[in-house]
Amino acid sequence: MIRARRMNAVGNGGFAGGPGAAASAGGLFDFSSSITRIFGLSMFASLLTGNGEGVGGNSSLKLIMLGMLVEFGRRFVQWVIERFRLQYSITAEFSEGDPAYDWIINFITQEKVWRRSRDFRVAAKSSQRRWAISTANDSQVIESAEYVPTYDLPQLFWWKRYWIEIKRTKGQTVGMSPFGPGGGPSGASIFLTIYTLDMSILSKLVEAAKKQYFEVSRPHVIVHSVTAHSYGPKFYWNNVKRKPRRPLSSIILPGTTLDELIADIRDFLKMEDWYMSAGIPHRRGYLLFGPPGTGKSSTIHAIAGELKMEIYSVSLAAHFVDDTFLEQAVSSVPKGSILLIEDIDCAFSREEDDDDFAPANPFVPGMVMGRHNQRRQRRSAVTLSGLLNILDGVGSEEGKIFFATTNYVDSLDTALMRPGRIDRKVEYTLATQEQAAALFNRFYPINHVTPESLLESGKPVTDEQKAATLAKLTEQFMACVPDHEFSTAELQGFLLSCKMMPEKAAQGVAGWVADERRQREEKKARIEAKKRRQQEKADKAEVDKFQSTLAKINGGGFGATPVNGGAGIPPPPNAAKPTNGATLVVPPAAEAQANGAKAKPAVNGTNSDSATVNGDVSENESTKGA
Repeated sequence: MIRARRMNAVGNGGFAGGPGAAASAGGLFDFSSSITRIFGLSMFASLLTGNGEGVGGNSSLKLIMLGMLVEFGRRFVQWVIERFRLQYSITAEFSEGDPAYDWIINFITQEKVWRRSRDFRVAAKSSQRRWAISTANDSQVIESAEYVPTYDLPQLFWWKRYWIEIKRTKGQTVGMSPFGPGGGPSGASIFLTIYTLDMSILSKLVEAAKKQYFEVSRPHVIVHSVTAHSYGPKFYWNNVKRKPRRPLSSIILPGTTLDELIADIRDFLKMEDWYMSAGIPHRRGYLLFGPPGTGKSSTIHAIAGELKMEIYSVSLAAHFVDDTFLEQAVSSVPKGSILLIEDIDCAFSREEDDDDFAPANPFVPGMVMGRHNQRRQRRSAVTLSGLLNILDGVGSEEGKIFFATTNYVDSLDTALMRPGRIDRKVEYTLATQEQAAALFNRFYPINHVTPESLLESGKPVTDEQKAATLAKLTEQFMACVPDHEFSTAELQGFLLSCKMMPEKAAQGVAGWVADERRQREEKKARIEAKKRRQQEKADKAEVDKFQSTLAKINGGGFGATPVNGGAGIPPPPNAAKPTNGATLVVPPAAEAQANGAKAKPAVNGTNSDSATVNGDVSENESTKGA
């Protein structure tokens, strides 16, 4: 009975007291029972409640169970800490390829966090942006290398009464890829930890970093491009170049073309709310077309510098660029930037062109020789539907400016040219005389150049004298340059050979024009000669193929009259055999196909007209039975 009461007491709460004591301890016991059921420890609890008899009396098992309870306690404490720990910092991640990554890199460079860094990557100087630091104390010293901190180890610095820790993780390179060995890189990341719980501090830091980034980039035009496929979770533009801004005065276009273009872009940028209220997608496309060397790319460069915009350039001819890649690249371009596709006619061909034949021209890139015609090879994996989708389809992006350049606007598909995809088309022509005069004045400004004749006089030269002389030289230069015959790039190439010598340029431009015309005529004659030789080869190959086909059909029958120096064309199976020693005559149809002549219909198996083969005439006589 005593034993039974003890068990009952334990069952009522583990106490030997009365019902009150059992009731008072019931809540605690219920909580512990719930914990053991949740974590699966009910078996161990039953073992530990034993009195030393049976399996619970084994000391080894008790030690094992004690260890399990300690592990349970450790995990329980860790679970509580994770859910109720004190937050004392904010951590933000910046992934390479996103513009915010460049903001932070520039920020820590300007804050001179690199002073505590001991690891650097050294590279020769180039136009590629690497966020290098300057190690020269004298600003006049020209350094030939760039020193880039790696920030592999955590760096701690003080900013506006807050401690900030920064650490950079390197990107990984994929060993193998669908594009062959070597693969491509995946982007790096920067982790920035601010020791505060105020989220506004992180926002202020990012905004300050963005403002500082644009202040540093103001004297340059930043050009982003992609030279390899990225395999990380984020797409990134892995080639960033920094180029000096080009003044608008260096772009010489007829009339007010440049001013109207810039005004149109400014209106687009400030009318986002109007576009949204009108239900019109906030994007705009421009097509610059015209002969090579007329200033299309230079115009985009100058516009980007004037409007403080960055250029994101993608080549559709790259082997790794397809519809998916293009959509991913365009989606990562930030608002207020320029998306540029240069020479879109060379990199992209219409889908239906794959089944069409063009006139024979062995000198056009991207063409493969056929019999008399050539087939245009696809040079890009981007389809027409894929390109149109990123312009105004569901995959298009808002707030972007699209620029495309082409030398041959007629080769573009009409679906690409409609408004909403290409909103404005600007034609570039070969230089006019007014453009030639403006180019001459840009090369020889009054405050930098003195005409040679004024220098040889040895007398002091006033600005009025220089202006009068240069005005006469400008008129002389302009008169010798014909309209719409040379591009501004060609004229600029000539003027570069006469730097600081305006009189030499004005007097020598007539000879240069004559020499350029002569070279063009010689080049045209060489191209025509090559075309003729190519056509002759194609004709000879056609005749040889025809002779071989007839020989196979006849099975090597009796000889025939030679055609074009051939070994002889056998007669077709239905041709009548000659009698009385008459010479076998080439069938008129075969003769016409071999020589390009038009044969007349045969009468009674023979042709009434004479057949001409290689200039030899053979009369066709009718045969009669003996």
